[in-house]
Amino acid sequence: METSPAHAATDVEQLQKLMHRYCACLDNGRLDELVSLFADDGVWDGSAWGLAEISGRADLRAFFQATINAHPDSDTVHLVFNHIIDTASDTASGTAYFQVFGLNPDGTRKDSLGQYTDEFVRIGPDWKFSRRSVRAVLAPPASEG
Repeated sequence: METSPAHAATDVEQLQKLMHRYCACLDNGRLDELVSLFADDGVWDGSAWGLAEISGRADLRAFFQATINAHPDSDTVHLVFNHIIDTASDTASGTAYFQVFGLNPDGTRKDSLGQYTDEFVRIGPDWKFSRRSVRAVLAPPASEG
């Protein structure tokens, strides 16, 4: 079932906000909120970047906690842009580029550019990630660096 143009615009805005909230949660260590952005059986797939594919909220929580704990004194800012989102009733798909600017405790910079490929599902009134895939752009995979 197709969505009306007005409803689709609202959905796209909500999906962009979901994508932005993901970045803000990562940057600010808001673990519970970050995990809540995924469906119960949601997947985060970093395999194209040499990382794991993680599924289910419990495993997502453990993965993101380990990621945050691995860099406790590191500051990052994730920017997400060039969204392309297609909606269809209670599902949607999209892509967006992201750039991460980081500052290590020793003052050195760490920057990366990548792309998210997303699948979304509406659960009640809220949109959630059903799958978020991450790949590097103009950089070696994380396992090489």
